[in-house]
Amino acid sequence: MKYLIGVDGGGTKTEAAAYDLEGNLLNKGVSGYGNLLIDEGQATANIHMAIEQCLESLDLKDCLYLYLGLAGYGGVADTRAIEDSLLHAYGVPFTIVNDAWIAHAALLKGEDGILTISGTGSVSIAKKDEKLIMTGGWGHLLGDQGSGYWIALEAFKRMTVEADLQQARSPLTTKILSRLELKEIADIKKFIYTSSKGDIASVVPVIVEQADEGDESARTILKEAGWHLAEMTLAAYRQLPFPSSLPIAVKGSILTKIPFVQAAFTDKIKETLPNAQLILEDVSSTVGCYYLAKKKV
Repeated sequence: MKYLIGVDGGGTKTEAAAYDLEGNLLNKGVSGYGNLLIDEGQATANIHMAIEQCLESLDLKDCLYLYLGLAGYGGVADTRAIEDSLLHAYGVPFTIVNDAWIAHAALLKGEDGILTISGTGSVSIAKKDEKLIMTGGWGHLLGDQGSGYWIALEAFKRMTVEADLQQARSPLTTKILSRLELKEIADIKKFIYTSSKGDIASVVPVIVEQADEGDESARTILKEAGWHLAEMTLAAYRQLPFPSSLPIAVKGSILTKIPFVQAAFTDKIKETLPNAQLILEDVSSTVGCYYLAKKKV
């Protein structure tokens, strides 16, 4: 049976999935982050691990194409290492793009519209006819506003202000320190500068819990995340001649699973585009790889 493999390499995990030519899922594999900008060697190993899991019950000679969407791919100065490793390991035609492009293809089924993603990082990608543009996606040092990493860092920054001004510990600070098993606010410095983006973003559930309990500081952080994501989306909208009723899809746990973020995002979008069609469907980005790879074969 002939098949295609799609790979979605994000800042937290990598998912590989094999589809037959009719789009039926045959097998899949999951491993750690696939963002080459975090650690190229480890990300490459994770990508191969996910693909190998995907191939466990399949014959490699029946694979027609490998399509990969990798977070941060546009920022890699020299892509020969990952390309050579894929060619050597599998010997099949392949294409590598930024992970936002495959997510767009998955949720909008190849049609025009905007996709905004917020997970560990954040980005908006817009397609109109044959023109593609991206806003955001600058990475955690230059941007990623509204992402899980950004949300967590905002909470940590508020903790440093409490320490400097010798303010009483807020409930949010107390909960975060407890979650990380730290005693003093000063201890977060070592955690921040020795942890991965994913580890730092792992405190987001604590912030959400506090917001659900009525903590205004936590709620403000989450609402600001939604506003940032909406502004990024509208920036993409203004660059292309879209109708006001365009479809806008969202992806990533921050936008799809945190009501405070999603509500702030939606309200901000509707202020400018009241007729926009919001798509909240949960679809694996590897489905986008299938659509794009099928065009290649």
